[in-house]
Amino acid sequence: MQVENAINNWREWDAELCDRPEVLGPLSGGRSNRSFLLDSGGTKMVLRINGADAMIPGTDRSNETTIWKAASAKGIAPPLLHIDEQHRFLVSTYIENSLPTNPPHSNAFADQAFELLKSCHQLTVNAPTINYINHIEQYWQITKSNNKPTNPTLQEQREPMQNLVKEIINSNPQTGLCHHDPVIANFVGTNEKLYLIDWEYAAQGLSVMDYAALGTEWNLDNEMILERTNINPELLTMAKTLYKYLCNLWEEITT
Repeated sequence: MQVENAINNWREWDAELCDRPEVLGPLSGGRSNRSFLLDSGGTKMVLRINGADAMIPGTDRSNETTIWKAASAKGIAPPLLHIDEQHRFLVSTYIENSLPTNPPHSNAFADQAFELLKSCHQLTVNAPTINYINHIEQYWQITKSNNKPTNPTLQEQREPMQNLVKEIINSNPQTGLCHHDPVIANFVGTNEKLYLIDWEYAAQGLSVMDYAALGTEWNLDNEMILERTNINPELLTMAKTLYKYLCNLWEEITT
C-alpha cells in the first residue's frame, strides 16, 4: 500500500515521465528503509520508503534531503527526482550497479570509495553536528524502551566507549560532513563511477569515523587506509573500536 500511494503522485516527480511507473521488484537495502526499482518507459528509478526515524537516533529526514542534494550537485550522490513533503519516501535516479556485495574489492572500487568520502568531507552544507556520546546513549534508551535484557558485554563497554570518544576528540582530528554509513550497500555504480546513497546518518563529524567504517565494512587493512588518508594510526584504531561498538548497539536494537 505504501508503495502504491507513493507512486500515485508520479506526475509531480522531476523526471519528465509519460507513463505511471511500474514496480520491477525490491532492491536490497538496510533495515531502516525499503527500496524498489521502478520503470516508466525505459526510465529506471529507485523508490525508497523511509522507515521509522525512532530507529535512527538523531535522524532528521529534512537534513538528509539537504545533504543528499548537495552531494548530488557535486556528483557524489545520484540525483533526487522527488522528496515527499512528509518525508515518507523519496525517488532517486537508478544507477546500474556492478559493485560486488562482499569484499574483497578491486583497487579501482576502493580508490573511488576513498575519493567519494574525501569529497563528502569537503562539502559545504548546513548540517547538524553529531554528538557521538549522545548517540551511544540514545541507542541505550531505545534498548531500554524495547524492554530487552541488557547485554552485559555492551553494558561493561558503555563508559569506556564514552571515554574513548573524548580521547578521540581530544586528539584534534579532522572534521567535516561525514556520511557515517559507508557500508558496501550504500555504494552503487561501476569501477569507472561510484555514487554514495542513503544519507540519513550524515552530519558534521569526525572524518576518521568514515574511514574506520569503510575499513571495517570493506575489510581493508589499516595500511591501505593510512596511505590514502595520513590519519594517525592510533586514532584509526580507536575510531574502529568505537565504530564496531556502535554497530553492536545497532544490532542490539534491530534484532
